[in-house]
Amino acid sequence: MFTVSEIKPLPQNPHDPRNAPSQGRPPRAHRDTLAEMNKSVFTARRQAAHERVVDILQRKMIISSKTKRARLYGLCLDLLDETLSASRRSQVQQETPVTHYLDMLRETVGACLAVLKHEMTLLQEAEEFTQLQDETSVRSISTSNDVFSDSEMNLLDCVDGQLRFGAPILAEDTNRRKAEFTEDEHRRYNLARAEYREYYRTFSGFNGENHSDDDQG
Repeated sequence: MFTVSEIKPLPQNPHDPRNAPSQGRPPRAHRDTLAEMNKSVFTARRQAAHERVVDILQRKMIISSKTKRARLYGLCLDLLDETLSASRRSQVQQETPVTHYLDMLRETVGACLAVLKHEMTLLQEAEEFTQLQDETSVRSISTSNDVFSDSEMNLLDCVDGQLRFGAPILAEDTNRRKAEFTEDEHRRYNLARAEYREYYRTFSGFNGENHSDDDQG
């Protein structure tokens, strides 16, 4: 895996009009800061991590068991941490509509994981719980290993709504950034996006478990 420093900018072409002083508009703020220098790479990293989150939530979650879903929710939380970090490291203003969306999505995915872990605990300790609570009440908030509870499905509906709301915001922010990229920044963006897509496809999360596209169950 490469580091940001390995995708170094090339010397600027003085004949490229995108490198010329702005005409009729203020220059890009803090052009020489690290955020500006590495904006293309961190934008690519943010985009690749977010794409992986969407793929997991919309494609893999529905076909997975409770145990697998718990791992996938945890992986999504790690990926969203990566997305937020890359977003904030690529901009001077730390809180934006994009980071608000990502924070909201992360909190909702975290709620999905919390509900699921609670249900798994009820399944594992059903006998002990029924000694303290009515059996019907226990069954009403726990389901078998291959079934989604109403609580989890309601939260996943919220996740779906947040993706439909926030993904276009993220895409528009990326497009606006790319419109300001120089030729070399486009080169760095495309290289970083290809590398990070492959990296996140087999990203194991910060707990070391593997969740590649070939992972089943």
